Amino acid sequence: MRCPSLAAPSFRALLCVLVQVPLVAACSGPDEEPPPDGNCDALAFEAGDPNGHKDPFGAKAAGQARAGRVTDLSGIAQPGHGRQQIEPGDFVLANDKIVVFIEDKDFSDGYARFGGEILSVDKANADGKPTGVSKYNETLTGLSIEMIDPTSVTVLKDGADGGEAIVRVAGKLSKIPFMQGPLSYLFPRTYEVEAAYDYVLRPGEERVTMRMGLVNKTNEPIDLGVERPDPDELLGFFHYSNAQLVTPESGFAEPSGRVAWAGFDGGDFGFAFRIPGHELAYGLTVSGFSLFYGPGFVVDACSAKTIDRAEIIAGGPDYDGLREAVRRVSGEAPWREIKGTVEDAQGKGIVGAWLHALSPEGEYLSRTRTDSFGAFVVHVPPGAPVTLVPQKQGYAPHAGFGVGADEATATIPLDPNGTIHVVAKETASGAALPVRVQVVPKDALAGTPEAFGVLDEANGRLHQVFAMDGNATVSVPPGEHTVIVSRGYEWELLTTDVTVAAGETLEVPANLAHSVDTTGVMCADFHIHSQFSADSNDRFEHKLRGAIADGLDIPVSSEHEWVADFQPMVQNMGLTQWAFGMASEELTTFTWGHFGVVPMTPDPKKANNGAVDWIGKDPKDVFALVRALPDNPVLIVNHPSGGGFGAYFSAAALDRKTGKGRDGFWSDDFDAIEVFNDSDFEANRDESIADWFALLEAGMTVWAVGSSDSHHVRTSPVGYPRTCLSFGHDDPTKLTKELVRDAVASGGSTISGGLFMTATGPNGESPGQMVQTGAGGMATFTLTIEAASWVDASMLETIVNGKTLSTEALVPVDGWAGPSKKFVNQVTVTLDPSRPRNWVLFHAKGGGDLAPLHPGRRPFAASNPFFLKP
Repeated sequence: MRCPSLAAPSFRALLCVLVQVPLVAACSGPDEEPPPDGNCDALAFEAGDPNGHKDPFGAKAAGQARAGRVTDLSGIAQPGHGRQQIEPGDFVLANDKIVVFIEDKDFSDGYARFGGEILSVDKANADGKPTGVSKYNETLTGLSIEMIDPTSVTVLKDGADGGEAIVRVAGKLSKIPFMQGPLSYLFPRTYEVEAAYDYVLRPGEERVTMRMGLVNKTNEPIDLGVERPDPDELLGFFHYSNAQLVTPESGFAEPSGRVAWAGFDGGDFGFAFRIPGHELAYGLTVSGFSLFYGPGFVVDACSAKTIDRAEIIAGGPDYDGLREAVRRVSGEAPWREIKGTVEDAQGKGIVGAWLHALSPEGEYLSRTRTDSFGAFVVHVPPGAPVTLVPQKQGYAPHAGFGVGADEATATIPLDPNGTIHVVAKETASGAALPVRVQVVPKDALAGTPEAFGVLDEANGRLHQVFAMDGNATVSVPPGEHTVIVSRGYEWELLTTDVTVAAGETLEVPANLAHSVDTTGVMCADFHIHSQFSADSNDRFEHKLRGAIADGLDIPVSSEHEWVADFQPMVQNMGLTQWAFGMASEELTTFTWGHFGVVPMTPDPKKANNGAVDWIGKDPKDVFALVRALPDNPVLIVNHPSGGGFGAYFSAAALDRKTGKGRDGFWSDDFDAIEVFNDSDFEANRDESIADWFALLEAGMTVWAVGSSDSHHVRTSPVGYPRTCLSFGHDDPTKLTKELVRDAVASGGSTISGGLFMTATGPNGESPGQMVQTGAGGMATFTLTIEAASWVDASMLETIVNGKTLSTEALVPVDGWAGPSKKFVNQVTVTLDPSRPRNWVLFHAKGGGDLAPLHPGRRPFAASNPFFLKP
């Protein structure tokens, strides 16, 4: 492998992996074309009809496969993932089984940017149009770091003769734009030859065949890996955010070695990639990107070669339905069918239970889900016994139900369970509250095998529920459990141990007090990922629920190379009294850093919903593009330090002595730094904090923010830490994206990681402002630290001009009645007249962590700097 030093599994690790994103190969049915009259230069792939069949969606009624151009979007359901959209001018292949859309040439959404890609692989509805269940995101198919940059997308055969329907994408192999620059040295071989992708659909088939053609006009053969250990033919899959990778060899566990095919289970509908007659060699999966290699092939000198390279097989529901589709396409006999139900102790069918099928040797065979009646259909090998393992969150793990070799039905009972019903209300008003409900069994439950593809909750939890109306009902195995009901850092929480009997519904009332006074201040998280990012599979609504349940006032969507807005969903869910949602983008370069652009407005008429196009540009030019946006956003340097292409200060070789990066590359035209990325002050002292201080010392006025960078709310909570902004009121309905933007730009914010800090100067100044010192150049600051009773707060650090002036114990307020903790410290600092600028900021922290809400996260707060003048 050409990436020997991969970082931890994060999107930044993709920076190495993604440079290996080319195409899968097969040598089934190669077709060598001799040059006309021996003239190699005359070799070319001809274009077809620019429009194709006038009625491509009539293919189902006609019993044909048809290819045509999309002229009208009426009745065309867009893909279920919500990203790359079908537009007029794109191309469609349709038969009675599936509908496949091919993007027209020119600028494309996603990562390839060239066009000519598959946009959707969908199930055909009764009218022969897409059903809207496609979860096909993007597959980068190329050679080395090259893909076809189309000069034309046309219909080679429209299918009207009852045969194949073919859409041809023709052009020249060109470097994938985001891989150019410093990454390209990893791929010394480039080809830049004329090539064609032919997408082929036949009547009645559940697969689309991808043919690839290459023209070799030279007098030497082109070897794409047959005689080398590192073939240049690869498949790079960006489907993780909406579909689970699965292979017949490993189930949903990470593959190893060679596999027959790579499947993607999208629930209602999925798809599988394979090379007939060959295996795929697994590379790795990191940050939602899965890499596979093909066997390679050779294009003889002075010839054009066309090969059926890959098959994309569509089917569902679930992995079980996809496996059966692969068998049908392969001409294999179907596996035997077992029908049955999964029932509770009262004999009632359980909706949405997983049903896993295992061989007698424990090999993972299949997976499906029960329907609205608790019924299932699963397919297993004929003539052999199997074990069916039902699984439903809230029920005790099942050891498995044996089904004999000749049995065709199974009724599977789950052990009796109980129910916990939580009703959360505000203590003062009795109003319902959005809350997080966690249930932790006293006795840890057995973990789910990786092959099952079902992730258990983290930190020993059985449940983590975000209840927007404070009402949550969860099933639990009989026994002892800890129930935790919370609403973030500003609120008291309920932790109670309960014992639940089989068949019992236990009521858990939770009255929570808003004990920390944050009057006039609302807090934001500018870095939240969901299903619109390649490396997050959190549903958009689920992520928003997690933010609001944890008391975040301003959740800001920050997707990689995509613009999505939380606010319409806040409104649709009736939660405007609790939160104001916003749109932004994580501008994700693959060479020199990631950046938050706050705010932005989604624009479906532009590529990637209006994301900034950074490819081929240096920081100065990209920052200028950001400055020119109509929303006049602030630019935040995300996770700036620590190495890798995702860290701007590292990529720019920031010199802490000068506060400048390398010549000809560095630009300081940014407003803020994400100093705290899912981390506290102590964790960042030697990296992002040291870099921030260096810039302040060099005379820059740049502000710190804290954000979660949450990709998976199961393990990474939204809003730790968060940036708290002063608005003079507590009403999210009065906020606008401009007000939030300007509050960030003012520098008047503090960072909260469980502690809430109010910092004021001698005359009421706020962070970010200039403070007039008094006699002797002295100024006294008042620091108020508040924390809920369950959060520890103990120490205050004063930092002047980048150096720790003092650390002292927090001083409790005399007679404070609680239930929160409140501390007030006064700190006097002295201006150094020999310096061109003096600045001071404050850091508070506590011991332990933020359990039971956020185990592993440490409590802290920090201010932005004040500036001193004589």
